[in-house]
Amino acid sequence: MSRKFLCLTSFVVLFLLAGCADKELKVPLEDVGMVGIMAFDYIDEDKTQLTVAIPQYSPQAEQNTQIFSVATDLVSNGIVEIEKLSDKKIVFNQLRVVLVNEELARNGDVLKIIQHLYRNAEVGNKVLIAVVKERGEEMLRYKYPDKPNINFYLNDLLEPSINTAFNPNTNIHDFMYEITNPVLDAILPFIDKNNDKIEIKGVAVFKGNNMFDTIKPEEALLIQAIKGRKNLAPLDINMNQGHGKERLMMDLIENSVKIKSNKNIDTPKLTIKLKIKGTLSEYKGERENKLNTTDSLAVLEDDVNKELEEDIKKFFAKLNDMKVDPSGLSEYFRMYHHGKWKKEMTREIISKLEVDVEVNTSIISTGTLR
Repeated sequence: MSRKFLCLTSFVVLFLLAGCADKELKVPLEDVGMVGIMAFDYIDEDKTQLTVAIPQYSPQAEQNTQIFSVATDLVSNGIVEIEKLSDKKIVFNQLRVVLVNEELARNGDVLKIIQHLYRNAEVGNKVLIAVVKERGEEMLRYKYPDKPNINFYLNDLLEPSINTAFNPNTNIHDFMYEITNPVLDAILPFIDKNNDKIEIKGVAVFKGNNMFDTIKPEEALLIQAIKGRKNLAPLDINMNQGHGKERLMMDLIENSVKIKSNKNIDTPKLTIKLKIKGTLSEYKGERENKLNTTDSLAVLEDDVNKELEEDIKKFFAKLNDMKVDPSGLSEYFRMYHHGKWKKEMTREIISKLEVDVEVNTSIISTGTLR
Protein backbone atom coordinates (compact mmCIF):
# COMPACT_ATOMS: atom_id res chain seq x y z
CA MET A 1 0.00 0.00 0.00
CA SER A 2 1.49 3.33 -1.03
CA ARG A 3 2.20 6.18 1.38
CA LYS A 4 -0.04 8.50 -0.70
CA PHE A 5 -2.98 6.09 -0.33
CA LEU A 6 -2.46 5.79 3.45
CA CYS A 7 -2.46 9.60 3.83
CA LEU A 8 -5.65 9.92 1.81
CA THR A 9 -7.36 7.19 3.87
CA SER A 10 -6.35 8.87 7.14
CA PHE A 11 -7.70 12.21 5.94
CA VAL A 12 -11.09 10.69 5.03
CA VAL A 13 -11.39 8.95 8.43
CA LEU A 14 -10.53 12.15 10.30
CA PHE A 15 -13.03 14.13 8.22
CA LEU A 16 -15.81 11.63 8.98
CA LEU A 17 -14.97 11.60 12.70
CA ALA A 18 -14.98 15.40 12.81
CA GLY A 19 -18.37 15.41 11.10
CA CYS A 20 -19.77 12.99 13.66
CA ALA A 21 -18.37 15.04 16.55
CA ASP A 22 -19.96 18.23 15.18
CA LYS A 23 -23.28 16.47 14.81
CA GLU A 24 -23.20 15.32 18.41
CA LEU A 25 -22.35 18.84 19.65
CA LYS A 26 -25.28 20.53 17.91
CA VAL A 27 -27.98 21.79 20.26
CA PRO A 28 -31.56 22.39 19.07
CA LEU A 29 -32.42 26.10 18.93
CA GLU A 30 -35.35 25.69 21.31
CA ASP A 31 -32.94 24.32 23.94
CA VAL A 32 -30.64 27.37 23.77
CA GLY A 33 -30.96 30.46 25.98
CA MET A 34 -29.33 33.36 24.10
CA VAL A 35 -28.45 36.03 26.65
CA GLY A 36 -29.20 39.53 25.36
CA ILE A 37 -28.33 41.64 28.42
CA MET A 38 -26.12 41.11 31.47
CA ALA A 39 -26.42 43.33 34.55
CA PHE A 40 -23.92 43.47 37.41
CA ASP A 41 -24.95 44.99 40.77
CA TYR A 42 -22.75 45.61 43.81
CA ILE A 43 -23.41 43.51 46.93
CA ASP A 44 -20.12 43.84 48.83
CA GLU A 45 -16.37 43.61 48.24
CA ASP A 46 -16.58 39.88 47.59
CA LYS A 47 -19.93 39.36 45.87
CA THR A 48 -21.81 40.72 42.87
CA GLN A 49 -25.40 40.23 41.74
CA LEU A 50 -25.44 38.87 38.19
CA THR A 51 -28.69 39.17 36.23
CA VAL A 52 -29.31 38.06 32.66
CA ALA A 53 -32.18 38.74 30.26
CA ILE A 54 -32.97 36.03 27.73
CA PRO A 55 -35.52 36.79 24.99
CA GLN A 56 -38.20 34.13 24.43
CA TYR A 57 -39.11 33.49 20.83
CA SER A 58 -41.62 30.70 21.38
CA PRO A 59 -45.25 31.82 20.77
CA GLN A 60 -46.27 29.64 23.73
CA ALA A 61 -44.11 31.65 26.16
CA GLU A 62 -46.13 33.70 28.67
CA GLN A 63 -43.38 36.34 28.94
CA ASN A 64 -41.22 37.68 26.13
CA THR A 65 -38.12 37.75 28.35
CA GLN A 66 -36.75 35.36 30.98
CA ILE A 67 -34.86 37.00 33.84
CA PHE A 68 -32.43 35.05 36.05
CA SER A 69 -30.41 36.50 38.91
CA VAL A 70 -27.76 35.04 41.23
CA ALA A 71 -25.21 36.30 43.77
CA THR A 72 -21.68 35.29 42.84
CA ASP A 73 -18.03 35.98 43.52
CA LEU A 74 -16.88 35.05 40.00
CA VAL A 75 -18.49 35.78 36.64
CA SER A 76 -17.93 32.23 35.38
CA ASN A 77 -19.40 30.74 38.55
CA GLY A 78 -22.45 33.01 38.23
CA ILE A 79 -23.01 31.82 34.67
CA VAL A 80 -22.91 28.20 35.86
CA GLU A 81 -25.46 28.99 38.59
CA ILE A 82 -27.78 30.70 36.10
CA GLU A 83 -27.58 27.70 33.77
CA LYS A 84 -28.76 25.54 36.69
CA LEU A 85 -31.84 27.76 37.06
CA SER A 86 -32.60 27.73 33.35
CA ASP A 87 -34.00 24.82 31.34
CA LYS A 88 -31.71 25.77 28.45
CA LYS A 89 -28.07 25.91 27.55
CA ILE A 90 -26.84 29.48 28.13
CA VAL A 91 -24.87 31.06 25.25
CA PHE A 92 -23.56 34.60 24.71
CA ASN A 93 -23.43 34.88 20.92
CA GLN A 94 -26.34 37.35 21.00
CA LEU A 95 -25.15 39.43 23.96
CA ARG A 96 -25.76 43.09 23.11
CA VAL A 97 -25.62 45.15 26.35
CA VAL A 98 -23.77 44.97 29.67
CA LEU A 99 -25.03 47.10 32.57
CA VAL A 100 -22.99 48.00 35.66
CA ASN A 101 -24.71 49.77 38.53
CA GLU A 102 -23.16 52.97 39.89
CA GLU A 103 -22.21 51.49 43.27
CA LEU A 104 -20.25 48.70 41.57
CA ALA A 105 -18.68 51.15 39.11
CA ARG A 106 -17.44 53.27 42.03
CA ASN A 107 -16.43 50.51 44.43
CA GLY A 108 -16.06 47.24 42.54
CA ASP A 109 -13.71 45.73 39.98
CA VAL A 110 -15.39 46.62 36.68
CA LEU A 111 -12.20 45.91 34.73
CA LYS A 112 -12.15 42.31 35.96
CA ILE A 113 -15.76 41.75 34.83
CA ILE A 114 -15.38 43.31 31.40
CA GLN A 115 -12.02 41.62 30.90
CA HIS A 116 -13.65 38.22 31.51
CA LEU A 117 -16.28 38.94 28.85
CA TYR A 118 -13.67 40.39 26.49
CA ARG A 119 -11.75 37.12 26.58
CA ASN A 120 -14.88 35.03 25.97
CA ALA A 121 -14.84 33.92 22.33
CA GLU A 122 -18.67 33.90 22.23
CA VAL A 123 -18.92 37.58 23.15
CA GLY A 124 -18.52 40.07 20.31
CA ASN A 125 -16.45 43.26 20.62
CA LYS A 126 -19.46 45.42 19.75
CA VAL A 127 -21.35 44.67 22.97
CA LEU A 128 -22.33 48.06 24.48
CA ILE A 129 -21.67 48.99 28.12
CA ALA A 130 -23.51 51.49 30.34
CA VAL A 131 -23.59 52.54 33.99
CA VAL A 132 -26.97 52.37 35.75
CA LYS A 133 -27.80 54.86 38.51
CA GLU A 134 -29.71 52.40 40.71
CA ARG A 135 -29.74 48.62 40.13
CA GLY A 136 -29.49 46.86 36.81
CA GLU A 137 -31.65 43.96 38.00
CA GLU A 138 -34.58 46.29 38.72
CA MET A 139 -34.19 47.89 35.30
CA LEU A 140 -34.37 44.50 33.59
CA ARG A 141 -37.35 43.27 35.62
CA TYR A 142 -39.40 46.45 35.22
CA LYS A 143 -42.27 46.37 32.71
CA TYR A 144 -42.15 48.89 29.86
CA PRO A 145 -45.69 48.86 28.42
CA ASP A 146 -44.85 50.51 25.09
CA LYS A 147 -41.66 48.48 24.52
CA PRO A 148 -41.97 44.88 23.32
CA ASN A 149 -38.64 43.63 24.64
CA ILE A 150 -36.06 45.05 27.08
CA ASN A 151 -33.25 43.51 25.00
CA PHE A 152 -34.12 45.49 21.87
CA TYR A 153 -35.09 48.58 23.86
CA LEU A 154 -31.73 48.99 25.61
CA ASN A 155 -29.70 48.05 22.55
CA ASP A 156 -31.52 50.62 20.38
CA LEU A 157 -31.18 53.30 23.09
CA LEU A 158 -27.40 52.86 23.37
CA GLU A 159 -26.67 52.44 19.67
CA PRO A 160 -24.88 55.43 18.10
CA SER A 161 -27.06 57.97 16.31
CA ILE A 162 -26.58 61.57 15.22
CA ASN A 163 -28.90 62.87 17.94
CA THR A 164 -27.01 61.07 20.71
CA ALA A 165 -23.51 61.68 19.41
CA PHE A 166 -22.57 63.10 22.83
CA ASN A 167 -23.07 59.59 24.15
CA PRO A 168 -19.76 57.71 24.08
CA ASN A 169 -21.55 54.54 22.84
CA THR A 170 -18.74 52.55 24.43
CA ASN A 171 -18.41 48.90 23.48
CA ILE A 172 -16.27 46.25 25.18
CA HIS A 173 -13.33 46.80 22.85
CA ASP A 174 -13.38 50.60 23.36
CA PHE A 175 -13.65 50.26 27.14
CA MET A 176 -10.71 47.84 27.38
CA TYR A 177 -8.62 50.17 25.21
CA GLU A 178 -9.49 53.28 27.23
CA ILE A 179 -9.23 51.85 30.74
CA THR A 180 -5.81 50.31 30.04
CA ASN A 181 -4.47 53.37 28.19
CA PRO A 182 -2.08 55.48 30.32
CA VAL A 183 -3.06 58.71 28.50
CA LEU A 184 -6.82 58.26 28.54
CA ASP A 185 -9.67 57.83 31.05
CA ALA A 186 -12.67 55.70 30.15
CA ILE A 187 -16.18 57.11 29.76
CA LEU A 188 -19.52 55.28 29.66
CA PRO A 189 -23.12 56.41 29.13
CA PHE A 190 -24.95 56.95 32.44
CA ILE A 191 -28.60 55.81 32.33
CA ASP A 192 -31.54 55.77 34.72
CA LYS A 193 -35.18 54.71 34.71
CA ASN A 194 -37.71 57.54 34.52
CA ASN A 195 -41.27 56.23 35.01
CA ASP A 196 -41.83 53.89 32.04
CA LYS A 197 -38.77 55.07 30.12
CA ILE A 198 -35.01 54.65 30.32
CA GLU A 199 -33.05 57.85 29.77
CA ILE A 200 -29.42 58.71 29.11
CA LYS A 201 -28.74 61.17 31.92
CA GLY A 202 -25.14 61.95 31.11
CA VAL A 203 -21.72 60.33 30.98
CA ALA A 204 -19.82 58.46 33.69
CA VAL A 205 -16.13 59.37 33.83
CA PHE A 206 -13.69 56.81 35.20
CA LYS A 207 -10.51 57.59 37.08
CA GLY A 208 -8.33 54.54 36.83
CA ASN A 209 -10.48 51.42 37.22
CA ASN A 210 -13.39 53.10 39.00
CA MET A 211 -16.08 55.61 38.17
CA PHE A 212 -15.20 59.03 39.59
CA ASP A 213 -17.99 61.39 38.56
CA THR A 214 -20.57 62.21 35.91
CA ILE A 215 -20.58 65.02 33.38
CA LYS A 216 -23.43 66.64 31.46
CA PRO A 217 -24.31 65.65 27.88
CA GLU A 218 -23.20 69.05 26.56
CA GLU A 219 -19.82 68.57 28.26
CA ALA A 220 -19.52 65.11 26.71
CA LEU A 221 -20.17 66.74 23.34
CA LEU A 222 -17.10 68.92 23.91
CA ILE A 223 -15.05 65.75 24.45
CA GLN A 224 -16.25 64.42 21.10
CA ALA A 225 -15.37 67.72 19.40
CA ILE A 226 -11.87 67.88 20.89
CA LYS A 227 -11.25 64.24 20.00
CA GLY A 228 -11.82 65.28 16.39
CA ARG A 229 -15.17 63.66 15.70
CA LYS A 230 -16.16 64.87 12.23
CA ASN A 231 -19.95 64.96 12.70
CA LEU A 232 -21.42 66.13 15.99
CA ALA A 233 -24.86 66.00 17.55
CA PRO A 234 -27.07 69.12 17.41
CA LEU A 235 -25.40 71.87 19.42
CA ASP A 236 -27.62 73.51 22.05
CA ILE A 237 -26.08 76.81 23.20
CA ASN A 238 -27.24 79.19 25.93
CA MET A 239 -25.61 82.59 25.43
CA ASN A 240 -25.23 85.78 27.38
CA GLN A 241 -22.97 87.94 25.21
CA GLY A 242 -24.58 91.39 25.58
CA HIS A 243 -27.88 90.66 23.84
CA GLY A 244 -29.79 89.37 26.83
CA LYS A 245 -30.42 85.67 27.31
CA GLU A 246 -30.29 83.78 24.05
CA ARG A 247 -30.63 80.15 23.09
CA LEU A 248 -29.90 78.58 19.75
CA MET A 249 -29.69 75.15 18.19
CA MET A 250 -27.27 74.23 15.41
CA ASP A 251 -27.75 71.06 13.34
CA LEU A 252 -25.61 69.13 10.87
CA ILE A 253 -22.44 70.10 12.68
CA GLU A 254 -19.16 69.51 10.86
CA ASN A 255 -16.14 69.71 13.09
CA SER A 256 -12.37 69.94 12.68
CA VAL A 257 -9.76 70.48 15.38
CA LYS A 258 -6.05 71.28 15.56
CA ILE A 259 -4.13 70.92 18.82
CA LYS A 260 -0.61 72.19 19.43
CA SER A 261 1.46 71.44 22.52
CA ASN A 262 4.29 73.41 24.11
CA LYS A 263 5.91 69.99 24.81
CA ASN A 264 6.66 71.01 28.41
CA ILE A 265 5.64 68.55 31.12
CA ASP A 266 6.46 70.96 33.94
CA THR A 267 4.31 73.81 32.58
CA PRO A 268 1.97 72.07 30.12
CA LYS A 269 0.03 74.22 27.70
CA LEU A 270 -2.16 73.42 24.70
CA THR A 271 -3.51 75.62 21.93
CA ILE A 272 -6.78 74.23 20.58
CA LYS A 273 -8.28 75.56 17.35
CA LEU A 274 -11.81 74.34 16.74
CA LYS A 275 -13.74 74.91 13.52
CA ILE A 276 -17.43 74.09 13.37
CA LYS A 277 -20.04 74.75 10.74
CA GLY A 278 -23.70 73.91 10.54
CA THR A 279 -27.29 75.06 10.13
CA LEU A 280 -28.97 77.40 12.58
CA SER A 281 -32.24 75.49 13.05
CA GLU A 282 -33.69 77.37 16.04
CA TYR A 283 -33.10 80.67 17.80
CA LYS A 284 -34.74 82.33 20.80
CA GLY A 285 -33.76 85.84 21.85
CA GLU A 286 -33.93 89.52 20.99
CA ARG A 287 -32.30 89.00 17.58
CA GLU A 288 -35.02 86.60 16.43
CA ASN A 289 -36.26 88.84 13.58
CA LYS A 290 -32.88 90.34 12.70
CA LEU A 291 -30.94 87.33 11.45
CA ASN A 292 -31.67 88.02 7.81
CA THR A 293 -28.40 89.54 6.65
CA THR A 294 -24.83 88.34 6.29
CA ASP A 295 -23.62 90.97 8.77
CA SER A 296 -26.11 89.98 11.45
CA LEU A 297 -25.13 86.31 11.11
CA ALA A 298 -21.44 87.27 11.32
CA VAL A 299 -22.07 89.03 14.65
CA LEU A 300 -23.96 85.97 15.91
CA GLU A 301 -21.08 83.72 14.84
CA ASP A 302 -18.63 85.86 16.85
CA ASP A 303 -20.87 85.60 19.92
CA VAL A 304 -21.12 81.82 19.49
CA ASN A 305 -17.32 81.68 19.29
CA LYS A 306 -16.96 83.58 22.56
CA GLU A 307 -19.58 81.47 24.33
CA LEU A 308 -18.04 78.16 23.22
CA GLU A 309 -14.55 79.32 24.15
CA GLU A 310 -15.78 80.19 27.64
CA ASP A 311 -17.63 76.86 27.97
CA ILE A 312 -14.61 74.85 26.88
CA LYS A 313 -12.30 76.68 29.30
CA LYS A 314 -14.76 76.08 32.16
CA PHE A 315 -14.92 72.42 31.23
CA PHE A 316 -11.14 72.08 31.25
CA ALA A 317 -10.98 73.80 34.63
CA LYS A 318 -13.38 71.11 35.85
CA LEU A 319 -11.12 68.39 34.44
CA ASN A 320 -8.15 70.08 36.19
CA ASP A 321 -9.92 69.64 39.52
CA MET A 322 -11.01 66.07 38.76
CA LYS A 323 -7.56 65.14 37.39
CA VAL A 324 -9.12 63.04 34.65
CA ASP A 325 -8.39 63.00 30.93
CA PRO A 326 -11.32 61.61 28.89
CA SER A 327 -10.12 63.50 25.79
CA GLY A 328 -6.62 62.01 25.78
CA LEU A 329 -4.91 65.41 25.82
CA SER A 330 -1.89 64.15 27.77
CA GLU A 331 -0.93 62.24 24.61
CA TYR A 332 0.28 65.60 23.22
CA PHE A 333 2.98 65.55 25.92
CA ARG A 334 3.65 61.82 26.07
CA MET A 335 4.74 61.80 22.41
CA TYR A 336 7.62 64.13 23.30
CA HIS A 337 8.59 62.24 26.47
CA HIS A 338 11.52 59.83 26.55
CA GLY A 339 10.89 56.83 28.75
CA LYS A 340 7.88 55.00 30.14
CA TRP A 341 4.70 57.01 30.64
CA LYS A 342 2.66 56.25 33.76
CA LYS A 343 -0.93 57.11 34.65
CA GLU A 344 0.33 59.30 37.49
CA MET A 345 2.03 61.52 34.91
CA THR A 346 -1.29 61.98 33.12
CA ARG A 347 -2.90 63.06 36.41
CA GLU A 348 -0.11 65.58 36.98
CA ILE A 349 -0.35 66.98 33.44
CA ILE A 350 -4.13 67.42 33.55
CA SER A 351 -4.11 68.99 37.03
CA LYS A 352 -1.97 71.91 35.84
CA LEU A 353 -2.78 72.01 32.13
CA GLU A 354 -3.30 75.48 30.65
CA VAL A 355 -5.47 75.71 27.56
CA ASP A 356 -5.88 78.43 24.94
CA VAL A 357 -9.02 77.92 22.88
CA GLU A 358 -9.95 79.47 19.56
CA VAL A 359 -13.34 78.65 18.04
CA ASN A 360 -14.34 79.54 14.50
CA THR A 361 -18.06 79.06 13.81
CA SER A 362 -19.64 79.15 10.35
CA ILE A 363 -23.42 79.28 10.04
CA ILE A 364 -23.92 78.02 6.49
CA SER A 365 -27.71 78.22 6.58
CA THR A 366 -30.54 79.45 8.78
CA GLY A 367 -32.66 76.41 8.03
CA THR A 368 -36.34 77.00 8.81
CA LEU A 369 -35.76 80.43 10.40
CA ARG A 370 -36.34 82.19 7.07
